[in-house]
Amino acid sequence: MFPHISGGQSGQKEPRLLPFRLGLRKIKSFLAILIGFCIWQTLRLFLPGLEMHPIFVYIYGVLELRETSDKTRDFGGMRIRATFTAILIGLPLMLLHDRLSPILEGSWTCTALEITILSVGALIVLGVAECVRCRAYCGLAAAIYIILLITHFESSSYLYSIMRAFQTMIGVFSAWLINVKILPHPPKPGTLSWRLEEWLGNYSKDSSNGKV
Repeated sequence: MFPHISGGQSGQKEPRLLPFRLGLRKIKSFLAILIGFCIWQTLRLFLPGLEMHPIFVYIYGVLELRETSDKTRDFGGMRIRATFTAILIGLPLMLLHDRLSPILEGSWTCTALEITILSVGALIVLGVAECVRCRAYCGLAAAIYIILLITHFESSSYLYSIMRAFQTMIGVFSAWLINVKILPHPPKPGTLSWRLEEWLGNYSKDSSNGKV
């Protein structure tokens, strides 16, 4: 049974259709995941070796649905810059690793090479990310770089490593499409966002009185 809420002055209980408040943010999250999935499946038509579900697309598509459209645009832009910084620095270091690995003998020397590339590269990424004004996302740039390098160490595939970072950009694009273009916030009167929020009860008196 669904939970009930009190209705009116009579104190009688009225059933609710859902056990939670269906706000526009929840609908946007649903749409961001759906759009990200569709974009990824389109890529899989040309690259069938990619995994079915892009976890980073889903995660960042939901995370970048900020309180306002301006925040989604600004924070999404910083996340994209952080991702590009990680890729541009990570690719040359992947090549360096592939050149030096065959020369080195013994597992401990290869491990030493990998940890050196990881640590020094992360330091470089943090510095460059600060220069390109990633601000709060400097740490994210380093995290993406580490994911790229470790994925490459384990698979030796450039495409697979880069696609991990590319998922971030698809997720941000999904959030931007929903929160800036399709359903911007705060909504303007007469727009789809305004009418949808009004339908959901966000701008109605009934919502504040517990009648919807």
